[in-house]
Amino acid sequence: MKLSLTRHKVRHLRGFSLMELLIVIAIIVILAALTMGGLGFMQRNQAVQKCRAQMGMLSTALEEYKLDFGVYPVADDTGAAGDQGSNVLFRALYWDSDNNGNAVGSDPNQRVYLAELDPVSTKQGWSSNPVASANNTIIDPWSSNYRYRSGTNATGVVNPNCINPDFDLWSNGPDGLPGLSNGTDPASRDNITNWR
Repeated sequence: MKLSLTRHKVRHLRGFSLMELLIVIAIIVILAALTMGGLGFMQRNQAVQKCRAQMGMLSTALEEYKLDFGVYPVADDTGAAGDQGSNVLFRALYWDSDNNGNAVGSDPNQRVYLAELDPVSTKQGWSSNPVASANNTIIDPWSSNYRYRSGTNATGVVNPNCINPDFDLWSNGPDGLPGLSNGTDPASRDNITNWR
């Protein structure tokens, strides 16, 4: 009698049904999706904060440059896009601040305004080339060039495309789309700038 009662209990306490297992798997999938979505948001937010910090460092270095030379570095391309500005910044703030053609380390009058631009020793990862050269550009956390345009050209004429009177500095943001830097273009809504 005891044996038949034990068999009856074993049959009754078998395990989970297929429906119960599917429900548990669905809950796990939903929780994983929510976690991954939150992780993506956190990574994007971290990259935006890193970009703002880098732009702050660049702005500080530009102010120091102006204290020494009386002007901000002049970008040859003062158009709306500011495409060449990233190389101008690299050359002025790290590679050849006095613009005499001698690279950092070979000119005793050379001043490095932002040592973090050194592509060999920096942890910032914001140089376009792992070896220092005059052609390097400064890249944002999304691997696009930072944009820069000076408020005046080499002869002191005011740049009509510049929003700030001194210089404009911006990143095209997470989407990498340039858009118009005045903020009216939908592609520029995620741009990170020094004027908004």
